[in-house]
Amino acid sequence: MSFTLVRALRWTALAAAGIAYSALAHYSAATSAATTLPSLGVAVSLAPSLAILLVLAWRSPRRLAMALLCAGAGLLLWRYWGALERNFSWVYFLQHAGTNVMLAAVFGVTLGRGRQPICTRFAEVVHGGLDPELVRYTRQVTLAWTVFFLTVSLASTLLFLFAPIEAWSVFANFLTLPLVLLMFVAEYLVRLRKLPNLEKHSILAGILAYWKTPAAPVHPR
Repeated sequence: MSFTLVRALRWTALAAAGIAYSALAHYSAATSAATTLPSLGVAVSLAPSLAILLVLAWRSPRRLAMALLCAGAGLLLWRYWGALERNFSWVYFLQHAGTNVMLAAVFGVTLGRGRQPICTRFAEVVHGGLDPELVRYTRQVTLAWTVFFLTVSLASTLLFLFAPIEAWSVFANFLTLPLVLLMFVAEYLVRLRKLPNLEKHSILAGILAYWKTPAAPVHPR
């Protein structure tokens, strides 16, 4: 089996898993299952966080300490399972809004004085040395992504607090990812217009390359 086929199958499986999770999350939070199957809502809402915890525990060199942490998390879940069943929609909300706030922070903090904007770092990995025009553009892109993630988090909060749970669930589970993809497309089209002579690479290519390189140093101004 070729490497390209394996990679295509892997991305297809990941996409299918993401769609299945979104559908199950919507079903457990915004249909009659929210009251008839509250345990399903708790399990699905906590699944991403628990999966991350288990992966970190498995990869950690301090297995014993991580095992104790997992055991402690299990005890807390057992102790407060009833409360979680009554409020699992808040777990969904905090996970969605909190993730977007965290992403905004990841991008936004690199805009500070003496730091290299993260999108500039992505471009540097792909293109090598950057001219001043590209540096300015990638800084603007970093700002745009920061604002985007904050806007998604704000929209999630307003819908959760003031709209029916069905409306919030549709936004969180079915519209957020298409909005991210639309943001990628919009940035690419703007880049073609503002930097027509730049070698064509997607921001995703820059991100993938970035993770294979050492952390970016802090550049004094």
